[in-house]
Amino acid sequence: MANPNPVIPEKFIESQFERLDQTVEPLSPKPLQVRVPVSVYEKVEQLGKDKTPWLRRVITEAAERELLSRMDSEPDA
Repeated sequence: MANPNPVIPEKFIESQFERLDQTVEPLSPKPLQVRVPVSVYEKVEQLGKDKTPWLRRVITEAAERELLSRMDSEPDA
C-alpha cells in the first residue's frame, strides 16, 4: 500500500536542483522559453553544463540594459 501522507525532506528538496551559477536572487516560478534560429541553438547547446548559467546571465544583462534602465529613465505617467 502506498503512503497516503508522503513527506519529502527539506534537505532533499534543497539539493534536488542545485544552482549552477553565483546568483542569489530568487528565481521566477516559471521559466522563460523562446525558439531561436538553429545556428544559435546549436552554439548554445555546445555549452553543455554551462548552458543554463550562461543563458541566465545573458538574459539578465540584456533585461537590465534594455528594459530596466529604460523604465528608470521614463517619467511617471
